[in-house]
Amino acid sequence: MRSRRIRLASTAAATVLAAATALSVVAPAEAHTVAPANANASTATRNVLNWLAHLPNRGSNRIASGFFGGYSNSGFSLSQTEELRAATGQYPAVLSCDYGSGWATNNDITALVDYSCNSSLKSWSASGGLVTISVHLPSPANANGGGLNTPMGNFADLLNPSTAAGARWRQLQDKMAAGLQDLENAGVPVLFRPFHEVNGDWFWWGNRDPNTFKQVWQQTYTYLTGTKGLDNLLWVYSADFSRGNRTTYYPGSSYVDVVGMDAYDDNPQVAGIQSAYSELVGLGKPFAFAEIGPDSQGSFDYGRWVTAFQQSYPKTSYFLAWNDGWGPARNAGASTLFTNSWIANRGEVDLGNVTEPGGGGTTPPPSGGTLLNGFEAGTEGWTGTNVTGGPWQVTEWAAEGTRSLKSDANLGAGAAYLKKTATTSLSGRGTLRATARVAPWGSFGTGSQAKLYVKTGAGWQWFDGGTVAVTSTGVNLSLSLAGVANLGDVREIGVQFVPGSGAGGTSAIYVDNVSVQ
Repeated sequence: MRSRRIRLASTAAATVLAAATALSVVAPAEAHTVAPANANASTATRNVLNWLAHLPNRGSNRIASGFFGGYSNSGFSLSQTEELRAATGQYPAVLSCDYGSGWATNNDITALVDYSCNSSLKSWSASGGLVTISVHLPSPANANGGGLNTPMGNFADLLNPSTAAGARWRQLQDKMAAGLQDLENAGVPVLFRPFHEVNGDWFWWGNRDPNTFKQVWQQTYTYLTGTKGLDNLLWVYSADFSRGNRTTYYPGSSYVDVVGMDAYDDNPQVAGIQSAYSELVGLGKPFAFAEIGPDSQGSFDYGRWVTAFQQSYPKTSYFLAWNDGWGPARNAGASTLFTNSWIANRGEVDLGNVTEPGGGGTTPPPSGGTLLNGFEAGTEGWTGTNVTGGPWQVTEWAAEGTRSLKSDANLGAGAAYLKKTATTSLSGRGTLRATARVAPWGSFGTGSQAKLYVKTGAGWQWFDGGTVAVTSTGVNLSLSLAGVANLGDVREIGVQFVPGSGAGGTSAIYVDNVSVQ
């Protein structure tokens, strides 16, 4: 959380968030088994990452909910979690605690790292929830701590334990490791998010030299994972949406499991959040909104985040809402968000249920025949009409193989088309087939349809296989070629998508496995 939202020393609270979700070095929909950066990660830790990484493949229960419980030695409590439960009927899937109180001072700097919240986190895990930890650490530049919001003069001192700051840094790491080890002993995997909002200028670790920061992150990873032997950590890199350089400080895929964004704005679809999402998703890791909240406390409608997830951020694996005046229960729309079919709450964390690309519900395409376009080699000459983006070769869904063709579409603009315009002979063939799909996000309205068609001869005569209801799990389309004129001169093969009644906004359309028998 940024300094403008932090209540420092006298108010006993600062800010931060918890950690994010989990994939590995591949995008969520590409993955089959997604492994952590740490090759020695425990089975439980691996299962958490693999489950989170695959969530965006689902049609429902596809974004894990989260909530910040507070700072371990300064206000951590389940009281606001119960308040959220009373407002929504749901406990969040992910509970967050912060180990640090970097705004305070103490003769023993390690006293400013506190993990007494562990008892609650263990109980939460035992009840079927997930756990994330962040740390608002005191500045190692100061013998007595404090300095949370004062840029550290020589950040590189952290890499040298012979300096006073470097020695204090090892002490702080040792204290964090003790708390994390306690959770590992209890079998609790942790989404661990150090150095949050690194691209901002409001914390002592923020806006430092990028190369030095990367080395400090790598040292922290190696020290906790290697030297301390912690195998229960999933490492979360988290930038703030409101500043640039969101990926400049990224320490590398070998040191990160999840990428996240902190986003406080009254408009969840403001351009800055959308551009940050694109940049961070582009790193090829699973994505999470590691902190969300409004600028205008008390009057914000959290239901706006449902629309944002569905229209703009479909690859989100989880979100974490802040507490106090930024919390869902103390604003409007908490129930709209936490009871939406896209949201997975505690009780719906089913680590053994992993959904592969395609949602697991697509009817297998008929076997046999000749494959015309499977999109494993790219867009293969296909284009779009009345689309707002694409087409692209994607891996987030496939009827067969691992890739398909996708375009974005404006659902209020009428029918959209994915097509290949090229002269082809289908003489002697009996049936043209394809598989079509619409994205599980967006407002397609009631009765969305798709049809497979061809245009033949010099007059580009239209023939189609009739309309079929199309869904996010995919539908097989077919066109009998019996009676189709000029089969030796097919000018275009395509799929028409017609949004249903009441459709609006944006979404995406897909085609795969175009074949002929």
